[in-house]
Amino acid sequence: MKHLYLLLFMFCSLPARPQAEEPALNYPQGYFRNPLNIPIALAGGFAECRPNHFHTGIDLKTNQKENQPVFAAADGYVSRISISNTGYGNCLYLSHPNGYITVYGHLNDFFPALQQYTVSRQYALESWRLDESLAPDQFPVKKGQQIAWSGNTGGSTGPHLHFEVRSAASGQVLNALLFGLPVKDTRAPEAKSLAVYNGGQSIYEQDPRLFPLSKNGNNYTLPSAVLQVEHPTLMLGIVAQDYTDNSHNWLGIYEMKLFMDGDLKVATRLNAIDFAQNRMVNAYADYKTKEQKGQWYQGLYRLPNNTLNAYTTVTDKGKLDLSDGTLHDIKLTLADPMGNRSMLTFKVQYSPKGNPDTPINTCAAAAQYWDCRKPNEISTPTLFFSTRTTSLYDDICFTYSETPSEQYLSAVVQLHQSAVPLQDYCPLRIRLNQPLPFDLRSKLVFVHRIKAASLPGNNPQDAVAAKYVQGWAEAEVRTFGNYYVQLDTIAPTITNMQKSNDFSALKQISFRVAEDKTSIKEFRGELNGNWLRFVRSGNLFTYFFDEKCPPGKHELVLTATDENENTRQLRLIFNR
Repeated sequence: MKHLYLLLFMFCSLPARPQAEEPALNYPQGYFRNPLNIPIALAGGFAECRPNHFHTGIDLKTNQKENQPVFAAADGYVSRISISNTGYGNCLYLSHPNGYITVYGHLNDFFPALQQYTVSRQYALESWRLDESLAPDQFPVKKGQQIAWSGNTGGSTGPHLHFEVRSAASGQVLNALLFGLPVKDTRAPEAKSLAVYNGGQSIYEQDPRLFPLSKNGNNYTLPSAVLQVEHPTLMLGIVAQDYTDNSHNWLGIYEMKLFMDGDLKVATRLNAIDFAQNRMVNAYADYKTKEQKGQWYQGLYRLPNNTLNAYTTVTDKGKLDLSDGTLHDIKLTLADPMGNRSMLTFKVQYSPKGNPDTPINTCAAAAQYWDCRKPNEISTPTLFFSTRTTSLYDDICFTYSETPSEQYLSAVVQLHQSAVPLQDYCPLRIRLNQPLPFDLRSKLVFVHRIKAASLPGNNPQDAVAAKYVQGWAEAEVRTFGNYYVQLDTIAPTITNMQKSNDFSALKQISFRVAEDKTSIKEFRGELNGNWLRFVRSGNLFTYFFDEKCPPGKHELVLTATDENENTRQLRLIFNR
């Protein structure tokens, strides 16, 4: 018992780690129940690498069905309601007396009293989108009480329940699998591929060497006994995936540790995520190789502008010094929240060949050296673009081009490479190549393709709205790549998804809104001059007939507006 007290004292005396607000062993075990009445099967894990964000929760399978009952994980009260066509969709937040908040996302309807309240607030505000905080006495709940039905709303791509545990004090989202939820997991993480980088160069100015890994039980090795490298320092990245016993879906890696000759060099542990740092997944993993190869290589290094609180140990930014030319032993261990572990081991040696490495701050004549720790800009008579001290994760040799065009309203600008990420929104200005009438100045866009997976609603778009400033088009952008200026004067289209305007036998009606270049900024439905509650899923808008539409003749007016204020109306007269 004395030894136990000593261990507890030593543990509690350790300095606080920045990656989590409290040690995982202090999380209450068994306090939260399974929020479903079916065994937990995970479709997604905490802190998985996703496009431009970490996954901030765990995804619970609902047998590929919607409308599974969802239950309060513990006593508490509904403290927040959020309704959106992006992100978590229909979402509930429950506050609990132990200082935690549980989050339930992608829901359909809430329990009757709360659903009625929600609809009444939407009508009062004339807005389907809603984000409202509630008082503790408005909707108290007991552990195991049904609070909603599962769904597929928001940015979801299939029926499931998104579940989170957050700290009420810090706002951080915590790894829910550390709270003793009944998840069966006896499988160790699996390593797939190793990336080897030159530690003397920017990660964006090189292509890593990629090696498939051989498996023997939970142990992994490289194809050759000794890895020979041509540079005196190296960095490592790994493709690795975790699995639970009753699911084929892969999950992210909870903990990684990198040793050289028995000394711990880098350790990461994903206990908690600060939402302000969520986009920094693009620094934690190799964004460039993901764009080019389609795989997430998680880094055993720390880029200069990576401030993510996931590192418990980092020596020399993860750069391994091999300059002595001797053999070095490398060991990389992977662990999941249940303590299952796997290990990669190999030997490495520095064997110089050819010319010495070119330092990163030596760029080709056509490129500019951009230090990620400083502001940078490019300014020409027809182009301006700048980055802040926090915009780039690592140094780059910046390149750009301007190709004159008579087809568009500006030159076609190539800003560096789209495979290099930006953390911040950065100002971009491109000079117009012709005068623009006053009435068209609000219709400018930067034509620039944004993939669906990079947006919270999973809808792609082909342009971003820009504003007119004294002969220039201007906007804040967050990706490198190809840009040019065009006009967006085309209003969204509204398509009646019913076969006719006879709605008498229908329980619901739907309309699809399509936008040519940007996105749908606003949609409004009015019945006989009064706001009508349309539910949005992607760009499909649905009204479920209720007491707001009694028997009789009605006029329905739908209005859709895009980012450039182009507006379309659809008017229908129908009988009920």
